[in-house]
Amino acid sequence: MIAFTARCQNLAIGAQYAHGVRCFDLRLKSIGGEPHVVHNAFDYGTLYDIQGSLQWLDYKGDTVVRVVHDVRSRKDCTAESRKLFAQWCKALEESYPNITFWFGRNLYNWEVDYDFAYKPSCEERYASVCSPRILDDWCPLLYARFNNKKIRERGTDMDILLMDFVEV
Repeated sequence: MIAFTARCQNLAIGAQYAHGVRCFDLRLKSIGGEPHVVHNAFDYGTLYDIQGSLQWLDYKGDTVVRVVHDVRSRKDCTAESRKLFAQWCKALEESYPNITFWFGRNLYNWEVDYDFAYKPSCEERYASVCSPRILDDWCPLLYARFNNKKIRERGTDMDILLMDFVEV
């Protein structure tokens, strides 16, 4: 996989917020027993590295964060990794009480690894779930450029609309 295929936003959290974003996606995986922020094979550092962003969102008090256990194989989706993920989710809820967290599933078998109370309806409108074309899946920015305007105009009847590259 090439790095640009894992990127799904160009803007920092504050700039996304300024664009009206109120739901953020946080993907965690255990690396050496530590919580790392990842997207598939790409490691963006530890959960501790983004504490400033989480504190800022907590201060805002009107955001939702989807927490995903980004494990994609039996080798990575172990009882130990699931237990650690659940501990991290509980710690997130306790540390940031003004953020509404949700999801708590792993990507390997889609099971719930942590049961958050909030269970919104969600529409996902981005290349990896909406596009059968290989090019769009390899270049999600291309998908966003061709589709985001229509997605925004159509909106959603669900609680949350997830999309990549909100500025496009």
